[in-house]
Amino acid sequence: MDCPFCDKDNIDKHKIFETKTEYVLYNIRKSNKGRCLVIPKRHVSSIRDLTDKEAESLFKTVKYVSKRLNKYLKPQGFNYGFNEGKIAGQEVDHFHFHILPRFQNDNRYHPRFHIFHSHLKQKKNWSEKKHQSLVREFRQLFQRA
Repeated sequence: MDCPFCDKDNIDKHKIFETKTEYVLYNIRKSNKGRCLVIPKRHVSSIRDLTDKEAESLFKTVKYVSKRLNKYLKPQGFNYGFNEGKIAGQEVDHFHFHILPRFQNDNRYHPRFHIFHSHLKQKKNWSEKKHQSLVREFRQLFQRA
């Protein structure tokens, strides 16, 4: 299987937190500070493939991560979401949930548009050095929990 969300090296490189059933990865895509992905450890393509227990755990983790990010970053809002299927903008065939802190005048995405579509112009990734710096920063945040 060639899935970046099942690849141990990739997970270790981007993971900032984990639970029994999910990884929380710092998103490599250049975006607002704090953008994370909550990913089930079990490979599933669709939200419908999650067991009820996995879905409950995933949303508890989204809530927990959101609370920590809110306390630390003090954003003015959040966008949450996921894409399912290539036509909907899903780029990795492994279900994942986005958490995107929003800040006054961040101007990265207009909230009226679905922010996770692949057709958006912002396609650049953080530099490796910057990304690893952010991964370390947010790992520390969750270690203090």
